[in-house]
This record gives sequence, structure tokens and C-alpha cells, in this order.
Amino acid sequence: MKKWSKIFIISLCTLLIAGVGTYSLLNPNRNIKFGKMEYQGGTGPVTYHVPAEFEKQQSIWLEWPSEVYSESSRPVIPAMISMIKSLDPYIRVNIMARDIDEILQIKNILKDNGYKGTNAHFYNINHLSIWTRDVGPIFLKGSNGKLAVADFGFNNYGRDGSQYYINVESQVDKLTAQYLKLPVIQSKLISEGGAMEANGKGTLMLVEAVAFNRNPGMSRQQIESEYKRVLGVKKVIWLKKGLAEDDAITTGHINEIARFSDPNTILLAQILPGDRYANSYSQESYLRLEENYNILKNSTDQDGKAFKIIRIPMPPTLYQEANNSGGSIPVRSYLNYAVTNGAVLIPNYWHDGRSNNLKTAEAQVNKTFQNIFPGRKIIAIDAENINKWGGGIHCITQHMPA
Repeated sequence: MKKWSKIFIISLCTLLIAGVGTYSLLNPNRNIKFGKMEYQGGTGPVTYHVPAEFEKQQSIWLEWPSEVYSESSRPVIPAMISMIKSLDPYIRVNIMARDIDEILQIKNILKDNGYKGTNAHFYNINHLSIWTRDVGPIFLKGSNGKLAVADFGFNNYGRDGSQYYINVESQVDKLTAQYLKLPVIQSKLISEGGAMEANGKGTLMLVEAVAFNRNPGMSRQQIESEYKRVLGVKKVIWLKKGLAEDDAITTGHINEIARFSDPNTILLAQILPGDRYANSYSQESYLRLEENYNILKNSTDQDGKAFKIIRIPMPPTLYQEANNSGGSIPVRSYLNYAVTNGAVLIPNYWHDGRSNNLKTAEAQVNKTFQNIFPGRKIIAIDAENINKWGGGIHCITQHMPA
């Protein structure tokens, strides 16, 4: 009870501090860096749209893992450290911490693990998870060039869960907006950032199974109209279902299967022939991905132009592991990557003891990404422990447009 009381008090402090935009509680001798990213409001009517992730960014946000994510069998802090060190040369990294003491702990952890960068900044924003993509601020850009935050509802992915957890996670985007002094566009629609993919020009991709699961009382037209209102998009493309192995986690987030690499190019996951019949997951995911492929190849963008579709294989041979272990498998996808100004962080899965087929295929995937994102460095990240918690690199990052 004392622990939760402490978190509640910290949350109240965060609200008060964020409201004035200063950190009067800080000891200046502690040498902690806080950014001054303030919204300078304009005048007159402003319209907003959601920029694409591959456009120029000013920062990437992360939620530092709470204690539960340090479980010895699948700790995520090593992957988090690797990501921060990899991002630092290219982009400002904004790290959400739960209190001042945790900020000091993070700084020591980073230092002890060889971090010598200067681009990490810290924000006292209460949270309980690592899923910044889903509960963090979804940034919009206004016709005046200024930013705003879209505030969708959150219900723990349509699953049973602690109301306290839901309440805390639901506040992350608004607290961030309050600290940055950004206007908030509210919506009663339930949605997570990992459930939507935009090309920045007016087209949005959604997964039908996810949207209907979160909003059972709404029709497709009602859901689509609300996305258009909040995100400023003109056209919505509805895919049917996500990966079968993601059903029990998010009901099939789109960021595991389909991503825009530019306004007219879609990267779509593919089960390779050798994995198609490996187990029930691979068989079902294969059918779903091919159905989505048929939808996309017959779709057009906001201007009526057909898309270029590039198939990206799911990590080959890893579907076989479920047969060997007799259990389920994590959601592991190369499309759960994070793109920023000069780099792309992509998961890599090969290590000693795994198939050489995986090693060969993975090298080709990395080469394909280099061709897709010329001018950006492709950086391999071991994110498998994040996968074991139900997400990936993209799931724990949230980009902030320039």
C-alpha cells in the first residue's frame, strides 16, 4: 500500500509541476538535463494532420521500464540501453521516469553501461508500462506549423485489467502534452498508437479486428469518421486481421504486419514457405497476411494512386520453436522497427545455436531495409525480451515530429 501511495503522490506532483512547466524540486547540483520544448500558441482556426513516422523528427519518447519489466527471465532494460545508445547520435531521446530518484538511477545505469551521449533528456511523467507507442502522445501537426496531441481512450487492449493501471496509462499522453504546453484533441474512440499507420498525406491503415474489439458499440463508418476527424486523414484502408500469435495480446496491431516506408510504399509481412505449416500460428498468420495482401494490392492512396508493396519475411525458422517447446511463441516481426532522422532500429534474431537459414535471411532483410531507407543507418537491436512481453522496438517508442 505504501508503494502505491508513493506513486499516487508522485503523480500529483507531476501534474503540478507539468502545469507550471518548471522543476522547482530539483537540486541544480544534480546535473540532470530537462528540455524546454514549449508550444507557442498561434491565433485563428487551426487544422491538424498526423505526420508520417519517416518524416523529419525532433525527438523520440521512451517510458523507462518499471520493476516488473526487470524480471530475470526477460529483462528489457538491456534492450532499452542499446536503443538509447543507438538513437543518441541521430535524435533527441526523451525518457519518461516516475520520479526524480529514478532519473538518477537511470543516469547511473546508462553510465555503467558505457553511455557517453548527450542527447538523453528526462521527464517526470508517471507511468506503469513500457508501451509508449500505445499510451504516449500521438503528435499532430497544425496548419500553423505547431504541434498538438491526440488523446484516444485506453482500455488495456480490450482485456481485463486493473482500473488503476488503466487510469495511470491513460494519463501519459495528456501529462506529456501538459508539460510541453501542447493543445489536446480528445476523442472517445478507444485506440492505441500501434493500431494505426499513416502515410502523412492523408491515408491511414487500420486492422478491423482491433478497431471493432476496442469499440464494439460503433460501426465501421463511425470509427472511420472519428479517425478522420482527429487525425486529419482523408482515406482509411481496412485490413482484416493481424498475426495469429498477437490475438491474445493486442488482437493484432498493424505495426507488426504493415508499415508505410514512404507515402506510396507499404512494407507487408510474409510467412515464408518453409514456415507456413510449422504450427497453427504460422498457418493462420499466412492466410491472414495473404488476405491483407489482396486488400492492399487492390487499394489506392488518398489521390487514387496504387501502392508499391514490398514483402518482408517473418523471421524464418522461428515458427519452428513452438513445435520444439510445445507452447506458444512471441510476436517477432522485422516490421516492428523504429525509424528516425538518420537511422532505422530493426530487430535481429540470429545468434549462435539458431539456424543458418535465419542468419542468411536476416542479412538479406537488413540489406532490403538499407535499400528502402537510403541515407539512414540500419542498426540491429536484440529486442527479443521485449517481444516476450508482447511488443517490440516500435511499441516502446513514440516519435515527435519536427
